[in-house]
Amino acid sequence: MTVDVPDDVRGALARVDRLPALPVSAHVAVFEEVHRLLDGVLADLDGLTATPPSPVTPPSLVTPPSPVGTPGRLRA
Repeated sequence: MTVDVPDDVRGALARVDRLPALPVSAHVAVFEEVHRLLDGVLADLDGLTATPPSPVTPPSLVTPPSPVGTPGRLRA
């Protein structure tokens, strides 16, 4: 890597470097975060306003989807 890489890009690459230590189910969230970061870098280069990156919720804090139907009732 060259010396003149912006800190934002280095941060995005550091997030990608964490992937091997994360469960595969967390990879999509990391890719989305990296995409937002790099989109912001490109927008800054173009002089546009980028959408600020939203924080990524760690997979352990994500609530699993609820089962279909009402709990305790059988579906017909």
